Amino acid sequence: MKRKSCKIRMTAIALAVVSAATATAEDGPAPAGEPAREQRIQWWREARFGMFIHWGLYAIPGGTWKGKVRDSGYSEWIMFDEKIPAKEYEQLAAKFNPTKFDAKQWTAIAKNAGMRYMVLTAKHHDGFSMFDSEHTPYNIADATPFKRDITRELSDACRDGGVRFGCYYSVDRDWYRPQGPGNRYKQANTWDYPDSKQEDFDAYLAGFAKPQIEEILTKYQPDVLWFDDIDMKNDAQVLDLYQTVRRLRPECVINSRIKGCVPPKKIPPPLCDYLSSGDNEILKGDIGFEWENPGSMNTSYGYNPNDHKWHSADEIVTKLVQIVSKGGNYLLNVGPTPEGTIPQPCVDRLAEVGRWMDVNGPAIYGSSPWRITEEKHEPSGRVIHFTTKGDAVHVFCPVNGKAGEISIKALGAGLNIASVTLLGSDDEVKWSQRGDHLTLTVPADAPGGMIATWRVEMRK
Repeated sequence: MKRKSCKIRMTAIALAVVSAATATAEDGPAPAGEPAREQRIQWWREARFGMFIHWGLYAIPGGTWKGKVRDSGYSEWIMFDEKIPAKEYEQLAAKFNPTKFDAKQWTAIAKNAGMRYMVLTAKHHDGFSMFDSEHTPYNIADATPFKRDITRELSDACRDGGVRFGCYYSVDRDWYRPQGPGNRYKQANTWDYPDSKQEDFDAYLAGFAKPQIEEILTKYQPDVLWFDDIDMKNDAQVLDLYQTVRRLRPECVINSRIKGCVPPKKIPPPLCDYLSSGDNEILKGDIGFEWENPGSMNTSYGYNPNDHKWHSADEIVTKLVQIVSKGGNYLLNVGPTPEGTIPQPCVDRLAEVGRWMDVNGPAIYGSSPWRITEEKHEPSGRVIHFTTKGDAVHVFCPVNGKAGEISIKALGAGLNIASVTLLGSDDEVKWSQRGDHLTLTVPADAPGGMIATWRVEMRK
C-alpha cells in the first residue's frame, strides 16, 4: 500500500468538480456516461464490498527483521524500511512454502462475509511476482518450494464461487529491480541502485512492467486491475497503459492510481473507471463519481503477528455503512500468514460482518447515496446514515444495546412515506411522521447485530 502522502483530500476533490468540463484531448476520454464504461462498471457499482489481499514474501518476516520487532505499520514495506539488499531479500523465496493455502476456502470466507469481489497483490513493491510469470524466474511458481500458481488457483476459485477477481500491480515501484529514484516520494531502492535515472525507469516500464501487465490480462482475465502508482509515468505512458488494458480486456475495471495518488485535476478523472481514496480514508461526502476505500483490519496490510490493533466487527460494519452512504465501495484487506491461512482474527470478524450482511445486504448492494449521507441524533449521539434504492430510503442506526425512540429530521415533512419495515424482522414497526421528523423505535438488539436498518418506502 501507499504511505500517508497519497491521501486524497476531499477539499481538493470538491474543487476538481468545477473543472470537470475542461477535459482535453491529450487527457484521454472522460469515462462518465460512456456506454462501454457504464456496462463494465455495473457489477462493481452493485458489489459495494470486496476483499483486498496483501500477500508475498514479506509475510515471512511479518514486520520483524534481525531482531527489530515492529508491532504496527506496513509490514509489506519491510524491504524498504530496513533497506534490505535485493540479493538478501530474495532469499526469502526459498522459505516461502504456504502448504495450507486453499483458494476455495479463501473464496468462501470472502463470500460468506458478503464480499463480492477480491483483489490479490500480483506484484507488490518488493518486486516478487505472486503468479507464474514468463518474464522473470523471481515468481511463486519458479523461485519457491511451493511451485504453484496462486493467482491461477485463486482466480479459478473466485469464478467458480461467483466472486469477481482482480489483481493489484505496483507499476511505479520495484525495489528488486533498478528504477528511477528521482520522484518526489523517494520510495525507490537507492541503497542497491543509487545511480538509477528516469530513463532506467522508462526501460523498466517498457521492458518488464507493461509486459507483465499484458501477461496478467491475458492469462488471468481479471475483472479489476488495481494499480499502485507514484507519478513516475508521463502522460503518454499512462495513456499507453490504459489503452493496452482496453485492447486486451475491454471489460476490466481500472482504478485511478494508474495515474497517481495525488488529487485528480477533474471529476470524473480520465483513464480510469473509479477513484481510489487514500489508505483507510473515507471521503467526506458523495463526489458524484464511483470511488473505493482500501481499508485494513489492523495497522498493516501485510501479515504481522505482533500487530494486535484489530478493528472490531462493529467498526468494520460502521465503516462499510459510512462508505456506501457516500457512494463508495469498501475493499477490506486481509494479510495471510506464510503458511497460507487468513489470520483467525480476520476470519472471526468477517464471519460477524457476514451475519450482519445476511440481514442488511439488500440496503448495501446496488444502493446509492440519498440526498444526505448522515444525520446526528443529538439526544443519543447516534449517527444515522442513509442509502437509497428504487423508491426506498434505507436508514442505518447503531443500536448499542440501547432501545429507545429516535427522531429523523431528514425524513420529516414533505416526504410521503408509505411504509417502514425493519430488515430481518417480521414485527410491525412503530413509526410516526409528525412535523419536521420521522420517529422510530430502536430495538436493543438489531437483526444481524450492531446496526439496525429500516426500509422506508415512499408513495409513488
